[in-house]
Parts: sequence; structure tokens; C-alpha cells
Amino acid sequence: MSAAAVAGAAATMGCPRRNTTNGVKVFKRSSRGIHVSNAAKKNNANKLFKTIFAAQNGRAHKGDNSYIVTLTINKQTFDKLFANGKVVADLRHDL
Repeated sequence: MSAAAVAGAAATMGCPRRNTTNGVKVFKRSSRGIHVSNAAKKNNANKLFKTIFAAQNGRAHKGDNSYIVTLTINKQTFDKLFANGKVVADLRHDL
């Protein structure tokens, strides 16, 4: 595959770019590449956590072995999701 084709494919796939000047770190539970229960998959799908401690406590159940990943979101989105002292944001309801 040519370099132009790779660059074009990357552009259409929406490769994420880090925004390090205005970004805020948040945490998410992920089950990518591992086998987890359906409850864990549904629990992980749309939740963001303000702190790593909230993410550790955000398991679907005692046997949920999902790992924690770091994401960077912009400050305006962070302020909207975690207003009024919230530590867990559900993207289905909070956006």
C-alpha cells in the first residue's frame, strides 16, 4: 500500500489527535482485548470517571476485570460532564 493510500485511510478513519494545550485527563474502564461479562461491557460503554479512584470503584461487579485507560477531553466538555462535584459521567445522559 502506498504512503498516500495509508494517509488517506488514516484521514477517513478519524485518527484521534491529542490536544495537550486545553485537555483534561479523565479515566474510562475498558474491556478491549479481554473477555468480560455482558454486564461489564454495558457498564464500561458510556461512562467516564473524574478520578482513577472513581474508575477503580466503578466495576460492574466483583469479578469485573476491565482495566482503566486514560483519555484526554477538552476543558469545556470536562466542565459540562463533571459539574456540581460529580465524579462519574454517563455520556448517554450528561451531554
